[in-house]
Amino acid sequence: MSQADDIKLEKFSSGVLNDAKEELTKATADVEDFRKKEMQGTEEKVLHEAYDLIQAKIADIHTKQSRQVSLAELEGRRKLLLLRDQMMQKTFDEVAEKIKAYTQTAEYSKWLCDTLQKSCKSMPAGSLIVQVKSGEITPNDQMTAAAGRDSVAIEESSKVTLGGFILVNKTKGIVVDETLDQKLHNEEDWFAASSGLSIGI
Repeated sequence: MSQADDIKLEKFSSGVLNDAKEELTKATADVEDFRKKEMQGTEEKVLHEAYDLIQAKIADIHTKQSRQVSLAELEGRRKLLLLRDQMMQKTFDEVAEKIKAYTQTAEYSKWLCDTLQKSCKSMPAGSLIVQVKSGEITPNDQMTAAAGRDSVAIEESSKVTLGGFILVNKTKGIVVDETLDQKLHNEEDWFAASSGLSIGI
C-alpha cells in the first residue's frame, strides 16, 4: 500500500471515528434529556399527589374543627337554657311567695272585690259561681255584695292556688279567669323575651 493510500485510510478512519463520537455524544444527550423529562414527570406526579393529600388533610381538619365548634355551641346553648330556666324558676318562686303574702292583706281583698264587681257588670244575666282558693281571706259576704247579683255562689277550687277568682256563668257557658295564678303564668313568656335571657337557637 502506498503512502497516499495510508493517508486516505487514516482520513477515512478519522472521519468514521469522529462521526461515531458525535453519534455517541448525541445519543448520550438524548438519554440524559429523556431521563430528565422522566424525572421531572415523576417529581410533578409526586408533588401533585402530595398536594392532594395535604388538601384532603386540611379539609378533614376543618371538618373536625367545625364539628367540634358546633358541638361546643350546642352544649353552651344547652347550659345557657338550663341556667335561664333555673333563674326564671327562682324568680317566679320568689314572686309567688310575695303574691301569697299580698293575698293576706286588706289591699288584696279590695282589689279582689273591685275586680269581681267589674267582671260581673260585663257578665250576661244568669246565676254565677265565684271560685276562689282554699283559705281565701276575703269574706264571702263582701264578695257576694261586690258581685251585685241575686244568685251568686262562692266556692273553693283547686284551680286557684295563689289568689284571685274564676267567675263562671253556667247559664251562658262563660268563664272569666282573674286568678293571680294565670296572671303570673302570662308573665313567663314576657319575662323570657324581655329579661335579656332570651337565647337564639
